[in-house]
Amino acid sequence: MNKINQLLIVLTICIALAGLAVLLCFFDPTFVPDVYRVTSMVILVSWAFFIIPSMLFDAQLAIKYFEGKSTEQAFRDGARIGVIVGFGGILVLSLLVSPITGILWYIHTIKKIVLSKKNKNQYSGNSDENDIFNT
Repeated sequence: MNKINQLLIVLTICIALAGLAVLLCFFDPTFVPDVYRVTSMVILVSWAFFIIPSMLFDAQLAIKYFEGKSTEQAFRDGARIGVIVGFGGILVLSLLVSPITGILWYIHTIKKIVLSKKNKNQYSGNSDENDIFNT
């Protein structure tokens, strides 16, 4: 999948999730705009916005980590992570760090897009130039 398309799809889903979180907060009949509820709404919206890029970033890290390992070694490392942290711990940890890893995913994706455009422009620029060997 093209990185630009992936970025646009993820950004659209994130905006929809964040909008849904805001709507759910405002549809609450007991919602009174005090400091506690507004702060919790900001945290909920930031989690909703960054959860998808965070999971994509975690998947990329896992693929990179397990890439050069054998099946047995990858299973052993995955089981060790599962026993130490547990499934619930992984969910809580991913919620706590989702804004940070979501921002990192956006930065890396935009960086890859810019580098691919830059490389594409270099290759197209080199083919248009006339040099001594091009007759």
